[in-house]
Amino acid sequence: MSIERSTELLRQALPWMSRQQAGLHPVSYAIWFDYVAQTNPPLRAAIDEHLAREGALDEFATHALFARHVADVTPEAARRVVDQMQRVLGGIGDAAGAAGAHAARYSASLAQLAGALVRGDTARGIDDAAHNGPPPRKLADVVAEVIADTGTMRSQIGGLQQRLADSRREIDRLREEVRRAREDSLRDSLTGLSNRRAFDQAVAACLAAPAAPAAGARDARAAIDAAKAPAGAAPPETRGTWLLMADIDRFQRINEAYGREFGDQVLKAVADALLGLVPAGATLARVDGEAFGLLVPGLDAAAALLLADRVRAQIGGARIRRPEQGDAERVTLSVGLARAREGEPAPAWLARAGAALRQAKDNGRDRVVSAG
Repeated sequence: MSIERSTELLRQALPWMSRQQAGLHPVSYAIWFDYVAQTNPPLRAAIDEHLAREGALDEFATHALFARHVADVTPEAARRVVDQMQRVLGGIGDAAGAAGAHAARYSASLAQLAGALVRGDTARGIDDAAHNGPPPRKLADVVAEVIADTGTMRSQIGGLQQRLADSRREIDRLREEVRRAREDSLRDSLTGLSNRRAFDQAVAACLAAPAAPAAGARDARAAIDAAKAPAGAAPPETRGTWLLMADIDRFQRINEAYGREFGDQVLKAVADALLGLVPAGATLARVDGEAFGLLVPGLDAAAALLLADRVRAQIGGARIRRPEQGDAERVTLSVGLARAREGEPAPAWLARAGAALRQAKDNGRDRVVSAG
């Protein structure tokens, strides 16, 4: 992000910050910077919801939003970044302070010279108008001093510019470090998939996306499509975003029979197999223990059901061999899926998919149930 863009976002963030009950500190700036930048939809939705309910953010809400939607880094990483930022800013302040002090002396020298030139009294020397100060200084001496100060100023300004360039590179490096730390905090350490926090953010972003065309536009488009279709043809299915919740069947038995290490191997193998089936634009996450979530946009009901069954069959058709042993374990998945409904909150959508998953388990496992 350019300095110009960052400055503009800061200008937009400050009025929002000043209207809250929290102080103007880095934590407050961080959440409002992301808010006006519109790069963190879950944070923006959470702030809008809180403002609609409470009217303003207090200190507790500000820090809670920061921890939930912005920080997402380990305390060690955050402390390291803060310490390095303080060193960077301290170095800039020292350099700017030195340049400012010399600029004040330089300004005084120029003022003396300008006063003498205005009076036209350059042959006798430079002193104050009342002639009651120290002995007059020769104009040549003052000019020489100004010339010397000019060189010093040029050198100090060059040093400050170099320090600013170095600091900008350091800040860019720290920004990249924070980005990597945030990505790591959204990644499941065992499987390498997105974790539950990242999945919840993806669900929130999906539901916050622009809505489909208005009902009137949809009705008109449907009428046109129906008129173009052959007589007796079934109406085309609309596409939407589908949530697939998959759970490894009898995973606890696997852990108990073969040990936790083999159970981790099963989780990794299932994650790798699922990655090979994920369509472009979809989000795959390990959401809890042996449960996986898949968020897929742009499918109709038939395509969503086909994908869910491919996921189930791909896992059920494989065998996972235990290390240093000849036998292999068959692992199966139960899958529940649900389509996003207009105006439906995330918890309700997740609950429908979860209910479909439980029904698949109750019906004998290794199967797919759709909640529609």
